[in-house]
Parts: sequence; structure tokens; C-alpha cells
Amino acid sequence: MTTDKTGSRKISRTIKPAPLHPGKTIAVLSPAGPAEDNRLDAGLRELAHWGYSVQLGAHARGRRAYLAAPDAGRLEDLVEAFEDPQVHAILCSRGGYGSGRLLDLLPYRKIARNPKIFIGFSDLTALNWALYARSKLISFTGPLVCEIGEGLPELTVRSFREMIGPNRPLDSLWRAPWDAIRPGRATGPLFPGCLSIIVSLLGTRYLPDLRGGILLLEDIHEKPYQVDRMLVQLKNAGILGKIAGMVIGRLTDCWPKVNRGQHLELANILLELTASHPIPIFSGIPYGHHPERLTLPVGARVEISQRGGLRLVEDPLNRRPLLR
Repeated sequence: MTTDKTGSRKISRTIKPAPLHPGKTIAVLSPAGPAEDNRLDAGLRELAHWGYSVQLGAHARGRRAYLAAPDAGRLEDLVEAFEDPQVHAILCSRGGYGSGRLLDLLPYRKIARNPKIFIGFSDLTALNWALYARSKLISFTGPLVCEIGEGLPELTVRSFREMIGPNRPLDSLWRAPWDAIRPGRATGPLFPGCLSIIVSLLGTRYLPDLRGGILLLEDIHEKPYQVDRMLVQLKNAGILGKIAGMVIGRLTDCWPKVNRGQHLELANILLELTASHPIPIFSGIPYGHHPERLTLPVGARVEISQRGGLRLVEDPLNRRPLLR
């Protein structure tokens, strides 16, 4: 362990959870917004159909305005799931809002002593990134339980089950052709997440060290100038000058289909903001607020290139070596 500027001890060794075997228990929680009962129930049934045992958090069905429960209740569910030896993975019911309210309450050293698979998305980017920043735990961004019961595309289901399951994964995460905004090759830890949530972590202890990392961004319902502003904030905070590469996922309902000269093109914005640090930048990967979405590790090393796409350099779980 090392000591940070606040005097608290930081965990320096990356921690990988164990893979999820059929029949093992998944805790389903609502660390952010409230879940709709019918969508949650459908997701629970589908997880059981996939062969997992499901344990629902005490506050997973709650509602407190735009939160699933008071902070203390949502925190309690999360800590209990990490401490419970019968729980092997933690899935979240939905995103919404509320994850950031838990960041300064979590017992990160205790979580590091009880590592297990955690899967979040959207607002839960805050938890994904904080778990890596403070516990050095590799977690995952993937489908939410309220989505799972709605009939996800085959790609989404396959990616989810292969990424967290017991069998050795292929190192290639995305081989299909993608767009090279700036071609090149880069290797580093992958940091996928929602752009607006990432920006909210700037200046906090819950932002991982992104030096040499691969940043993968997505978002929804942000206007072009708002996306521009958040990317500028990343630049002004020094982030775009530290990373080794960038991938743009889906920016759902962010760019109008007809430009008519009213908005700058995203590619031009990215090239301008990284002109002094010309990193490789790619786009066209199925990751974002869309049913077709890859499950991806937060903190595991990957490589990006025009020909090779996105591939794992290390297994994010404690499994046998990657297939080549």
C-alpha cells in the first residue's frame, strides 16, 4: 500500500475478482435510481433462466424520489453484498442518479479484501471508477438487470456471459471495422464510462490515475456544445494530455442527424483538443445507451489499433491465460 495526500493508505496492487460459475449467486441491487418492478422482475427471471441464483438487496425495490432508497440503505446493500461470502457477483437494477452520493461512504479497504464481480453502467460509472481508484478492483460495465429481461441482442448477452464466466475469453473484444479519427496503436488500462459522470469525478479522490490509459466514452441526451464543453473540461484538467488513446462509443441522441453547419463535427473537436498530444482515436464500437452493448472491464489492460480493433492484453478475472 501507498499513502495519498490525505494521509490515508491507498491500495496499489490491482485486484481481480473470481469468475462467475453457473449456479453461483448474483446480488441484484439498486445503488442509484429506483427500478420499475415489472422490468426488475423480468430481469430476475432471465438471470435465473441463465442458471444463476439471485439474491435481491433489501432496498432494491425502494423509491425515495429519484433515489431507490436513502443513502444509508443503498450503502448497506452494497457493503453487505461485498461482505457476503455466498455472493459471487453484484449487478445493478438500473442507473439514473445517486451513485456519486455513496462514494465517500464506501469502505474501500474492506471491499478490496472481499473482491467480487461488480457490473454497472451509466450513472454507475461513478462506482466503477471509484472502486478502481480506491480499491484497485477491476469491475465491469455492462447490462443492467432491468434491461436483461427485455430481450437483449445476442451480442450483448454473449459479451456479458463470456466476459464474466469461467471459460477463457478470446482476447479480441471488437474486431469489426471501426472508424479511425486518428489512426495508430496504443496499449493501456481501459477506462470506459459515461462522459458526464466522468467529468463529475474530476478533482476528486474517485478518479483513477488515467496516465497511459485508454479512455472509452459514451453518453445520452447531451447537446453537441455540451459534449464539446465536457471534452474541453477533460483537456483543461490535463486528462487528454495523459491518456494513451481514446475510443468513442455511442453518443445517443447527442448529435442531430442533419448538421446544416450548426454544430461542429465530433471528429474535428477531438482532433483539435488532442492536437498537442496526438493520440490514436477510434469510434464505432457498440458501447453506450443502446441494447447492443459490450461488457467491458474497468482497469484491465487492452490494446487498440485500426486493424486489430479492441483486444484484451490481460484477463480481467482470475482465469487461465487468454486464447490467442
